[in-house]
Amino acid sequence: MEVCSICKEEEPIYYQRHSGLKFCRECFIKYIKKKVRKTLGKKIIKQNVKIGMGLSGGKDSLVMAYLLREYYDPIPNSEIIGLIVDEGIEGFRKRGIKIAVEFCKKYDIPYYIDTFEDHIGYTLDRIVERAKEKNITANPCTFCGIIRRRILNSMALERSCNYLAIGHNLDDVAQAVMMNYIEGDIKKLVILGKSIEHPKFVRRIKPLKYIPEIEVKLFADLVGIKYHSEPCPYSSLSYRNEISEILNLLEKKHPGKKYSIVAGFERLVKYLPLEKDKSICKYCGNPSASGICKVCEILRRLDII
Repeated sequence: MEVCSICKEEEPIYYQRHSGLKFCRECFIKYIKKKVRKTLGKKIIKQNVKIGMGLSGGKDSLVMAYLLREYYDPIPNSEIIGLIVDEGIEGFRKRGIKIAVEFCKKYDIPYYIDTFEDHIGYTLDRIVERAKEKNITANPCTFCGIIRRRILNSMALERSCNYLAIGHNLDDVAQAVMMNYIEGDIKKLVILGKSIEHPKFVRRIKPLKYIPEIEVKLFADLVGIKYHSEPCPYSSLSYRNEISEILNLLEKKHPGKKYSIVAGFERLVKYLPLEKDKSICKYCGNPSASGICKVCEILRRLDII
């Protein structure tokens, strides 16, 4: 009988292709908990820290919240809160929000819900319609990502959070790196790898950035986390989805390449300077690389402002 590579006793339930290790249920759970704790480190897991967690109801954000709660529960004068954004996607978003709220109630996590409509007067569905009316070909995910990040930052800022935790896993980070490599967007690469220091910007952390998506899902299933598994109806249209398929094929043929992409990027980004933008958007007052931030640029193109 095969046995777990770690405890040498129990039957394995997961084979990690890039390392050749076999994990039993308990050893796999311990492995994930230890790895995420190491990713965060003592500078973040400490007293007097307040973390806002972007929660969608999907497996990634809820696994992140599950782990952060476990790490911070024993620590005095620390707090985690759930930040939920309703983008306004008919027939999809409400189900994810319901699951996120149920999770927060189960684990006594304070939570707050904000909407696209409250912030900009339009749901994402209406923004997509508006873009079609204006013959703007940008992908819905582009609109969503930029606006959602702004709302989460505002929510975290309003509640005096020290950090904004995002549930991006290894696959997500590798995809983002490759998308920006392919586009030759050095500035976005630097922002992806370095923290922006600004009084109106809450520093991001990505606790799951070294955990592959398949392992996040397995962890969620093993510990019994109920999550929203239905894909966003707009995701199949995204450029990111194409990159994901390419990277999955590469990983299948050459296990560990997603780790290599992220590790290589992190070594490279140390040598790239982070430009300190001093411009302020003339419409919303937020920091911007130019006189108009990306959110307001989108809204102007759509004739919303």
